[in-house]
Amino acid sequence: MKRTVCVATALFVVAGSAAAQEIPVAVDGLFEDWEDIDACWEDPSGDGDVIDFGGVRVHSDRERITLLFDVGSEINLQGGNMITLLLDGDDDTSTGRRVKGLGAELTWTFGEREGEIWTDGEGTKVGQADIGLRQAPTVSSTRFEVSFLRRTKDGVDIAPGPGASFLLLDEGHAEGDRLPDEGSVTVGLSDSAPPRARPVSLERRSPDDIRVVTWNVLFDGLFKRPAPFIRVLRALDPDVICFQEIWAHTSQQAADQVSLALPGSRWYGASSGEGHIVSRYPVLMERSVDESGNYWSLVDLPDDRYDVDLSVVSAHPPCCDKEEERQRELDGIAAWLRELQIPGGVLEPPEEPPLDFDLPVGTPIIIAGDMNLVGGARQVRTLTDGDIANEETFGPSHAADWDGTPLADAWPRVTGGREVFTWRDARSSFSPGKLDYIVYSDSVLELRNAFALETTGLTTDELARYGLEAEDTLDASDHLPVVADFILVGAPVRTEAIE
Repeated sequence: MKRTVCVATALFVVAGSAAAQEIPVAVDGLFEDWEDIDACWEDPSGDGDVIDFGGVRVHSDRERITLLFDVGSEINLQGGNMITLLLDGDDDTSTGRRVKGLGAELTWTFGEREGEIWTDGEGTKVGQADIGLRQAPTVSSTRFEVSFLRRTKDGVDIAPGPGASFLLLDEGHAEGDRLPDEGSVTVGLSDSAPPRARPVSLERRSPDDIRVVTWNVLFDGLFKRPAPFIRVLRALDPDVICFQEIWAHTSQQAADQVSLALPGSRWYGASSGEGHIVSRYPVLMERSVDESGNYWSLVDLPDDRYDVDLSVVSAHPPCCDKEEERQRELDGIAAWLRELQIPGGVLEPPEEPPLDFDLPVGTPIIIAGDMNLVGGARQVRTLTDGDIANEETFGPSHAADWDGTPLADAWPRVTGGREVFTWRDARSSFSPGKLDYIVYSDSVLELRNAFALETTGLTTDELARYGLEAEDTLDASDHLPVVADFILVGAPVRTEAIE
């Protein structure tokens, strides 16, 4: 039976039952957890120019308000738009900022990545960290989920309840859409406790699980700030690590640094530029994918435990507004994987002789790294589906898994929580986002566990159990270490001919 959080009327919404508020939602870029929550408002279609608001759903607990809303066109929420949220957090027009018939305690313009809170008739500028803003997806979409604290980090109540009213405006166009077209949406706010944090287990389920970690160490942090890295690596005990932003050290130096955390066996390194692959198993083959530091290696898994070896690409396409450069590198990685799989395919590493090598069918494939996917969603499809944008230069698109399907995304959730983000910086105007990925061939690999380790979210007992300190991941880097455990499954039969 579908549970209802709020029921729409002409210009306002009545809150549903307290039981309905117990539905847990997570800001993760996946929207299945909203399916049992009815829309508070369905805005008419076709009444907006570029932004055409659709349905909006609301969830709350005593700590947070979370919205899911449609914008009609594929956009990036954190740039290039003037969508503004006005929130009257106490549903009282005599408090907050008098605007559009509301007494707004919070105004937030998503594309500008800034807002104001209003108390005692005065406005104070706030950033994403002040209101604990969470947004997903990080790439472009027609639908977004947004969550923020009801009380700011400084203790200012912006949504004390018990009711709240809000509206969404497109202020970037002369005839910009508004949700709702008149008045505002009113919801009852729940005082229920937030969902319990899930207990954290950093152990593998089985000794035979293959553990892969990717970690952007922020300007050689592995060497400049070794203590937190050593504690975290000791707790994670990985088999293969893809490091990014090691600029001034060799892959063997990186491997030696890992051995400080995990002595007792030899560690091997492979690298080009700032991207490094470090493995507890020997590297059979390695090459630069391009001139930018994206790197490939074939890791020699122990023959007494595994029937295959492991193909790994460590990737770090450029950040931020370098959309074309990032697409070019992702196209190159997709083409590299295609040539590895096509019989007779020839790899052409930069400044090295061509490599005539075919991966044996069924070799597990992993791409891991700080992908910096903050632009168009097409780039995610290039990573997972092998959807090459510039086929004239890089050749035809090619499904990268052996059975002719896309690679799977590990979707690592933050330890102790339900959110999906791998980067955060309280000083930045950008809210935490999913920048780091581990994608894999799920025709031959089964994902057993995946998480992004955030030590600030662990309990005192959990920290003690794993020999960690609360600030370790915060002190180490602005990126979290992302972890995925795999077991091998049967070799597939490819469903499409390889040409």
